[in-house]
Amino acid sequence: MQMLTPNSVNGSSKANSQKQTIIVTGAAGGMGRECCRYFCELGWQVLAIDHNKPRLERLAKLDGIEVLCIELQDIGLVAAIDQILDTMPPLWGLVNLAGISKGDSIENLSEADWQMSFDVNVTPAYRLIKGVYERMHKDSKGGSIINVSSPVAYIGARKPSYSASKAAMHGLTTSCARNLGQYNIRVNLLLPGTTITEMTSDWSEERQQAIAAESLLKRLCTPQEIAESIAFLLSEHSRYMSGSILDMTCGGMWGH
Repeated sequence: MQMLTPNSVNGSSKANSQKQTIIVTGAAGGMGRECCRYFCELGWQVLAIDHNKPRLERLAKLDGIEVLCIELQDIGLVAAIDQILDTMPPLWGLVNLAGISKGDSIENLSEADWQMSFDVNVTPAYRLIKGVYERMHKDSKGGSIINVSSPVAYIGARKPSYSASKAAMHGLTTSCARNLGQYNIRVNLLLPGTTITEMTSDWSEERQQAIAAESLLKRLCTPQEIAESIAFLLSEHSRYMSGSILDMTCGGMWGH
């Protein structure tokens, strides 16, 4: 397998021999764990962030992974990350993967669930981008940021709180891409299709098959496929992509 590498000087395709660091939030989930594992396989160092301590401890056993157990809403998030990054290779990438689905239909949606959706799905991504872009520019002369959203940002969902918070990630992505291009920092958005994780494994076989039938390939996405797509956005192979949306729903949105 040819290694995907971060941008090297002047956009050259020559492999970058220096280790670089990728931050992954939501690292303890099904997609997050596979991203961390795969990025290490490609030669990156990973700072894995999540609030699930037992799962993080298992990740920490892998070579090349540092972990930080913290709630994303914690106001000390950026400071805690900075302290760890001081001991790691130069920062190249940030993957804002963490998210929650909170709330109910508009008739029953509470203020608390609305606020929590934005506190977890949007605000930490904003704080992290704002908090690390200078380090990226200083240490790596650039970088790549990937925000992970959802197709419900475009087609809506039963929970307006979830859909609206994911739609906010689009505006954050395109605006930050405009702001940070001058520093050779790219910002892109990933729309994952329904993926086989712990959450989907709890679904009935009938439900999984019904959702898979909406895909053009008649199957669900795998965490490995998500990890490979994010690695592409982190790598030099996407060096002229910024403010872009990578649709991995496999036609799932067309069927709605």
